[in-house]
Amino acid sequence: MTHEKPNRRDFLRTGLAGAAGAAAIGSNLTIMAQEAKGANERLGVGFIGVGGRCQSHINIVNGFQKQGLTEPVAVCDVYRPRLEAASKKCGGAKMYRAHEELLADPRVDLVCIATPDRHHAPQAIDAVNAGKDVYCEKPLTHWDQFALAKDLEAAATTNGKIVQVGTQYMADENYAKVSAMVKDGIIGTPVHAQLGYFRRGDWGERMTIPDANAKPGPDLDWERFLGDAPKVDFSVSRFFQWRLFWDYAGGPATDLLVHTFTPVFCLLGLDFPERVFGAGGCFQYDREVPDQCNIIADYKDGPSVVMMNSLSNYTGIETKIRGTNGIIILTGDGIRIVPIDPKTNKETDEIRMKWNGMGDTSKLWKNLLDCVKTREQPFSPISAAVRVQAPLSMGIIGHRENKVVKFDPGTKELVLS
Repeated sequence: MTHEKPNRRDFLRTGLAGAAGAAAIGSNLTIMAQEAKGANERLGVGFIGVGGRCQSHINIVNGFQKQGLTEPVAVCDVYRPRLEAASKKCGGAKMYRAHEELLADPRVDLVCIATPDRHHAPQAIDAVNAGKDVYCEKPLTHWDQFALAKDLEAAATTNGKIVQVGTQYMADENYAKVSAMVKDGIIGTPVHAQLGYFRRGDWGERMTIPDANAKPGPDLDWERFLGDAPKVDFSVSRFFQWRLFWDYAGGPATDLLVHTFTPVFCLLGLDFPERVFGAGGCFQYDREVPDQCNIIADYKDGPSVVMMNSLSNYTGIETKIRGTNGIIILTGDGIRIVPIDPKTNKETDEIRMKWNGMGDTSKLWKNLLDCVKTREQPFSPISAAVRVQAPLSMGIIGHRENKVVKFDPGTKELVLS
């Protein structure tokens, strides 16, 4: 059976309707505004979802504003106190309660999406259809929305829009260099990869509750928060600590492993996996999503990728890519490449590269701003993010259903077996 809806951070420690109309209007207005805008003018940035993670993005954009590169012009959130605080932080940016209204603002050239997981793809699709380039927080979609990941890639391609996905471990030019070496056979054929993300505590998911007495009403739009999630009664924890719940998040797979898997994926130039196994569970903390998560993703003709996670112990592992003639190791300092001479079966001269931005969200933003001007693809592009999302979603589904999940290359659907 097909399991998907038809419509919708430490390196070593980590393991080394009306919407359519508004979008159409916004697209036309944006095109006209962009045509009139000179190449050196500031890019207008709109923020959708201005909670904890977005504060870092606002700080970065405000920094680029001082350099004459950006202008924070609009903010959007379903919770009024957050919205008003973000507007003030952005120098009085215009406030919107609905993202469709923000997308119709012709001053917005670029959108930052930092909402709960299941809003990422729908809002990003609306954004590219409205003529906006996008910075979308990871994961690309909620674990149960893989169809929307594909829809977003198609929409971005059709509209010629740039989508940078917020996996800041990708903010380093060295990945492209090493990827080229892999293609040239520096380690032979890649056959096995290991990676992980380890820490002690689930503080990342137990987000702050600023108002224990908050309730739906004029200042809190519960229905819009839910989106296409199951309709349930409001609870303060679900609203402010949404990462604890399957309805809105995927736990370590899409919160954490996405960071360490994406570089491996891009270094190897992978596509979609053949089959994925997911395991783990809640062995320590009282929550819905697991606190231990392990995924094995097998790719046609290799490699087999083993992803490991624990929130109970921070003793990590290095990311290693094993080939038939060598190994690539991602360390706290940089990248090590150790080739093996197939004739002597001995190691040859080791190659080392120091990190040049890995983990720096501001560099990921600067890369996006450059790509908006040049129309080149960014460090963490939509094409990679869709294919990264697949095994993560498959691992979660397999874990939940206690089954192997296969990828059908013909239909590009996730299938339980």
